[in-house]
Amino acid sequence: MMQFESSNVGKAIAGLRLIGYFLLVMSAFDVVDILYPLQVFNPVWEFDTVGNLVERVAFPMIGFGLVFLGEFRDRTGVENFLLKPLSWLVLGVAIAYWVLVPVCISASWRVHNQTNAQVVSQLSQQRDQAKTAQNNLAKMSDEQLRNFVQRSTVGTLDNFDASAFRKQQLSVMKTTAEQTEVKAQAALSQQSQKLLKKALKWGVGGFVSGGLFVYLWHLSSWARLKKAPRTRSLATVK
Repeated sequence: MMQFESSNVGKAIAGLRLIGYFLLVMSAFDVVDILYPLQVFNPVWEFDTVGNLVERVAFPMIGFGLVFLGEFRDRTGVENFLLKPLSWLVLGVAIAYWVLVPVCISASWRVHNQTNAQVVSQLSQQRDQAKTAQNNLAKMSDEQLRNFVQRSTVGTLDNFDASAFRKQQLSVMKTTAEQTEVKAQAALSQQSQKLLKKALKWGVGGFVSGGLFVYLWHLSSWARLKKAPRTRSLATVK
């Protein structure tokens, strides 16, 4: 009875290890897909790449954990050979995730500055356009203004007050420009808050992920032995 139960345990562990290898292979393809093509001087790409790697960290972490189940028991020769480099690879992944933290901070700051510069440039252009339109309207004579309005109006203009119309349009232009600037500033503030939240989430996530990978590397110290010890198969344990 004990031998039968041990055999089932051995098969279960072997199946979990197979799932672990599958997760590691798929994670490797995922990393290649995330990193290619490289755009290392693009802050938006860098920031999104950090986020994608942190959001998907569970897959390689679970994969390594499943692969190291049961230590050397019921391992093939190829597996025993791969365990040591896989254990060191865990440490490399841990360091990589710690490196993501300063990359995330730097990229988020550059994205923030880039967004600010774009908004400032757009607002400056809109101010110039509004100022030009206001100046053109202010320079138009009453007759020119009347003719201009007449071209866009069906019928005749009775009791048309050019001065009142000019004053009204200038007020509308000024109000519209102010509202546009307020909306742009509000949108910029909202984007900055979202950027900060993502930076904190991914920065902390990268740091914690690195720590967990180091802990997993520590737990897999048995895999870094010079030679795998001779152990009985789980299926033969009585």
